[in-house]
Amino acid sequence: MDHQDELVPHVLIFPLPIQSPVNSMLKLAELLCLAGHRVTFLNTKHNHNRLLRCTNIQSRLDQYQGRFLLEKVDDGLPDEDPRTAEQFTEILDSLQSVAEPFLREVLCGERFSCNSSKRPPITCIIADGSYYYVLDVAEEMGIPLIFFETISPCCLWVYMCVPKLIEAGELPFKGK
Repeated sequence: MDHQDELVPHVLIFPLPIQSPVNSMLKLAELLCLAGHRVTFLNTKHNHNRLLRCTNIQSRLDQYQGRFLLEKVDDGLPDEDPRTAEQFTEILDSLQSVAEPFLREVLCGERFSCNSSKRPPITCIIADGSYYYVLDVAEEMGIPLIFFETISPCCLWVYMCVPKLIEAGELPFKGK
C-alpha cells in the first residue's frame, strides 16, 4: 500500500439487517466510492448470503476497483432461524452480543476476511442509529462515528413496540 492509499478515507458502514436499510446504505456506500473513498460494508452473514444469491451485488462492486469491500458478521442466530419482523428486538440483541467484540477486532485491524494486510485502517464509521453500542467501540478506538437512520421513527416504533403490545394483550384491538 503506498502513501497515497493511506490518505484515502476508509469508511465502515454497518446497516440495520433489514432490506430497506441495507439498500439505502449500499447506495450511500456507492456514492462514497464515487467520491474516491474506500468503503467496507459490514452486513450480517444471513443478509450477505441473500445479497449474493438474489442481487447483482458483485458486478455492482467490480466497478469500484477494490474500493468497495463486503465484510460479514454473524448475527448470533442459528442458520435455520427465519429472522422475521416479529423477532426484530431478538435479532438486534443477538447481533449486539456478536457484533460488539467483532467490531473491536475489525477496528484494531485484526480481523477482515480477505486481504487484511492491504487494507488501510477505518477512519470513520457510519452505523444505524439502533446500534448504540457502536458509540462505545468508536470512542474507545478514537474513530469518528455517524449514526444514520434509514427508517422513519414511526416505523422504528412499530418494530420495537408492537411485539410488546401483542404480548401484553393490547393488540389486536378487542371490541366492536
